[in-house]
Amino acid sequence: MNLRTTDNNCGKSLVSLTDAGEQVTKTDYQNLSKIANTPIAELAKNNPALLVFPQVLGAHDDGIEEQEIFNLHGDSEKLENVLLKTGNLMGFIGIDRTQLKITSRFSSDDKSDYFLHYMLQKVFSINLFDWEHSTSNDDQLDLLMFAFPLLLKKALAQGIFRQYQTFNRNDANVKGVIDVSRHIRHNIPFGGKIAYKSRERSFDNPLTELIRHTIEYIRAKTFAKEILTNDPETKICVQEIMEATQNYDIHNREKVIAQNLKPIIHPYYTAYKPLQKLCLSILRHKKIGYGNSKNKAYGILFDGAWLWEEYLATILVPAGFKHPRNKAADGAIKVYDGNPHYPDFYKGKQVERLQTSESNFVLDAKYKHLDNHRPGSDEISGCFSRDDLHQLITYMYILPAKQGGLIYPYDKADKRNNPEIIISKPKNLYGHGGQIATYGIPIPTKENYSDFIEHMKSIETNLRRPLCPTT
Repeated sequence: MNLRTTDNNCGKSLVSLTDAGEQVTKTDYQNLSKIANTPIAELAKNNPALLVFPQVLGAHDDGIEEQEIFNLHGDSEKLENVLLKTGNLMGFIGIDRTQLKITSRFSSDDKSDYFLHYMLQKVFSINLFDWEHSTSNDDQLDLLMFAFPLLLKKALAQGIFRQYQTFNRNDANVKGVIDVSRHIRHNIPFGGKIAYKSRERSFDNPLTELIRHTIEYIRAKTFAKEILTNDPETKICVQEIMEATQNYDIHNREKVIAQNLKPIIHPYYTAYKPLQKLCLSILRHKKIGYGNSKNKAYGILFDGAWLWEEYLATILVPAGFKHPRNKAADGAIKVYDGNPHYPDFYKGKQVERLQTSESNFVLDAKYKHLDNHRPGSDEISGCFSRDDLHQLITYMYILPAKQGGLIYPYDKADKRNNPEIIISKPKNLYGHGGQIATYGIPIPTKENYSDFIEHMKSIETNLRRPLCPTT
């Protein structure tokens, strides 16, 4: 059974999430119950075929690891009364034959989730115009492949994985234990060679072979092969893996998959563990999709708040904003001695004493509805929660900054196909001064992906004007 809903759906009837003509069964409910109301960190730990981004849950004290994919509430004896409520996570998750697809609530059509795919392509550095957007039922595989170049580059930044392998050799350069029985079979009468076993660290090992098989699998997909040549760094990484795996044989794929079912644990090659997990998910996609992993969840999920923030980073960082979380805590500011904090985005340099700085700017990314004000009005107080407001003002004071605001996706119908940024009338702050405002990015509704991309590029250009007037 395939079910569809959006993130942050506020609670939808379970029976309403199916396509026309299909019905939710008690088995579907039981399958969903196994993954409902459970923190995402616990699910990811207990289900190797479930991928979650960001990869390091809770690394930035953002509470992602405590989120639940969805909650189920209601009487299981009456499925029409059961409500499924989602949070910020998007993607797909399945268990046995029951699959739930969670699209972005800012997309007008859950069968062509342009907004989610656009953010993924920007964050994972995939060429937007070379990618043929798929709206088929196999778009779950698209999501898996989106992540491959990023994880491949992160892994190879630590060097090509090497592992001790045992080799059966038969030559005159003995470097190991002589294999007497094999020597007798192959080297009588003696011709100068000796059969022996050697144990050496090798680039060609089950893990690098798994990566090679994944590369070849993607290369065979006409709609996806461009991701392997999308940028020079990815091309270099692919070439390095190919050169390291001279023993590659397509007929050994199932054997290589079996050799990698145990997660790699290494104190140095830490970035290879998520890559291994992704490769297995890509290569075993059809198998896990038909319920061969009973009682185990599978799929790929993206935290909407994290993805929105990383998408904004692709626009704002080149324009001079700092994004501390994108640099492993580099760029943090201190509220007091020894206490680092991480604004989502800021321009300028922290100083020890309060000074006037017209160029400093602080932005807080929010993946939630904030458009309960009229454009140009001063009614923005409802957009700021108490914590949002206090946090933003704190960062503005510490940097110091004269401008601050919340930046969010705007989805009211009247402005969605207008590329102009929805900016509220700034509020003046008392005390040390400054102004705060909200910046709504209208998410367009388009009939095809090419038009959606072009419109988003116009929006991004318009966003830089008020935030980066010198760029």
